[in-house]
Amino acid sequence: MRTIPRPPLLRRWEASQYLREVHGLQFAPSTLGTMACLGKGPEVTRINNVPYYRAADLDAWAKVLIKPPRPAKKYAAAKSTDSVNA
Repeated sequence: MRTIPRPPLLRRWEASQYLREVHGLQFAPSTLGTMACLGKGPEVTRINNVPYYRAADLDAWAKVLIKPPRPAKKYAAAKSTDSVNA
């Protein structure tokens, strides 16, 4: 499998694209900016007051957001068998 090289620091629009392509998360660059102002979201590094994101920080933040799948509820399975018997 070929890996796509990423720059060590991503601009906000690149971070948005990275989250979409790698993790399937849809966050507009403006939303990431709002989260940064509120102190939420992925860690932001500022260089000359320009925000940059590290891919590792985006990966860690996405991992927190993406929860493992929950098992199906028992009553849903019982309900489907009742409709078959009717």
